[in-house]
Amino acid sequence: MKFVFDLDGTLSFDYMTIDEEIQQVLLKAEDYGHELVFASARSYRDCLGLLGSELSQRLVIGLNGGEAYHLGKAIFERNLDARVYQALVDYCQTYNLPFFVDDCFDYSGQIVEKIPFISSVDPLKVARHQKLEDLGTPIKVVVYMGDHEDLLDDLLGQLERLGQAHLSYHAHEKCLYVNPLDTHKATTVEKLCGENFIAFGNDQNDIELFKTSLYSVQIGDFAGLTPYADDTLELKGEPSPAVAAKILQTFAEFKGK
Repeated sequence: MKFVFDLDGTLSFDYMTIDEEIQQVLLKAEDYGHELVFASARSYRDCLGLLGSELSQRLVIGLNGGEAYHLGKAIFERNLDARVYQALVDYCQTYNLPFFVDDCFDYSGQIVEKIPFISSVDPLKVARHQKLEDLGTPIKVVVYMGDHEDLLDDLLGQLERLGQAHLSYHAHEKCLYVNPLDTHKATTVEKLCGENFIAFGNDQNDIELFKTSLYSVQIGDFAGLTPYADDTLELKGEPSPAVAAKILQTFAEFKGK
C-alpha cells in the first residue's frame, strides 16, 4: 500500500525538522509492505532539509501537485497558464501585493518578507532567488492578501474568468494559492500512484487528497478537513510520539492490503 504524507503540521511541527522518532517509524514502512510518498505545498528544494538524505529520495510531490521528484530527480511538472501568470503579476504589481512564485526549483516574487512561509524557503541554499524576468516556467504562485483582503474578490473574479487555474484561499494564512488548472495534491498522487493509497494530512490543501484516498488520518483539529477524515488524531502536548505511534498502528492495520 502507498502511504501519502503531508509534511508541515503532519510530520513536522516546527517547520524545520521531523522528529527522529517519526523518521524511524517512516523508515519501517517497507517492513509492512508499504511505500512512502510525500505531498506538500513546499517546493522539493524546501523538502530536502526536512526529509533528510534518505527520505528525500522517495517520491516527493511538491508545490501542491505541480511537481514531483523521485530519487532526487524531477519526473513530473505542470506549469501555470501564461495568461494567468501574467495577469497575476500585473495585478500584484499594480496594487503592490506581496507574492511568491516557484518554478521547478528556483523562485521569485516581490515583498517576499511578507509571505508567511518565507522562513522555510531554501534553507539549504541550493536554489536561486531569481528576478521575475529570469525565472523559468512558473508552477505555483502564492499571493499574500493580509493587507488587502478587500481586493480578494476582485482578484478571484479576474482569475476565474480566465478559467485556467486551480485557486485556493487559505484564510488562516491570508494567502491565495494559484496552481495550474486541475492540479493539486490529489490529481498528481492519482496520476503517479493510482487511487489506492492512505493519506495523512492536517490542513485545507489535504481535503482533495482525503476525498480521493482509500483511508485518511487527520493530524490535529482543522475543522475544514475533519468531515473528510476517516480517523483523527488530536494533538495534546508533545505531538511527535503520538504521531509516530499512529503511523505505526496504521502501517500494521494495512499490512498485506
